[in-house]
Amino acid sequence: MGRSKKRSKIGSSSSNSTAEDMADNSNISYPVKDAIDALREAMEAGFDGLRSELDKLRYELKNDIDQIGIETQGLKQSLEFTQGDVAVMKEKAEMDLQKTNEELETLRKRITSLELRLQTEIENNIKLEQYTRRENLRFNNIEEIEGEDCKSVIHDIIENDLGIDSKNIKFHAVHRVGKKVEGRHRSIIARFISREDRDLIWKNRSKTKSSGNHPNSYITEDFARAIQEERKILIKAMMKARNERGIHDAKVIGRFLLINNQKFNHQNIPEDLK
Repeated sequence: MGRSKKRSKIGSSSSNSTAEDMADNSNISYPVKDAIDALREAMEAGFDGLRSELDKLRYELKNDIDQIGIETQGLKQSLEFTQGDVAVMKEKAEMDLQKTNEELETLRKRITSLELRLQTEIENNIKLEQYTRRENLRFNNIEEIEGEDCKSVIHDIIENDLGIDSKNIKFHAVHRVGKKVEGRHRSIIARFISREDRDLIWKNRSKTKSSGNHPNSYITEDFARAIQEERKILIKAMMKARNERGIHDAKVIGRFLLINNQKFNHQNIPEDLK
């Protein structure tokens, strides 16, 4: 099943989590490492700026509240000693209180706006990180052997499990990811040079289920670290729906849980499935 299509090398950038996953592999070229470092520094600078501005507003709000407390106390003392000016001072106090409430509301709106901006930036960085992983695939539940050649393992899976000629398929890097845990096999992440190769493997991923060589293995996309955390929540809810509710039509696709054609994200999962 050889293929004669000309492949073009696809460059890529990376984010914080991609840099951590790939940094320990000597197959990554220095330009790719430099791009990863530049992305990480840009993201860190953006976050630091937003956090600094948010902290500054919170500090200003605290000082304003403290000042309000001092002024209110002063008003109370004046009212006690100046009975003749009670009406005047009461009116002034009401006006000051109204002004203070307006100022507090303005500060709250500014903080809310900044928090929304921060959330937007976080989401943008998740999308950027996911974009840099678009040539990656994860090969899961593959037996881990000391001193193994991960690239040869993946070529064997592609050739013998998926039935695809792998001699012309090339990678930027192939390696295990995550910490070693007794009794568990770490995933192998493969970064393809050609997006066409990556998509061909992804299209034929279901063949690993019927394979005699790696019958329990499966292939997944390489999700950004934040999305991986979301998916843990969604998969847990999916298993509860299947095992406790008896719902067969429950599955996780990307960042969503689908139950009987209803779509949920990690924030609005039904309470009984959390």
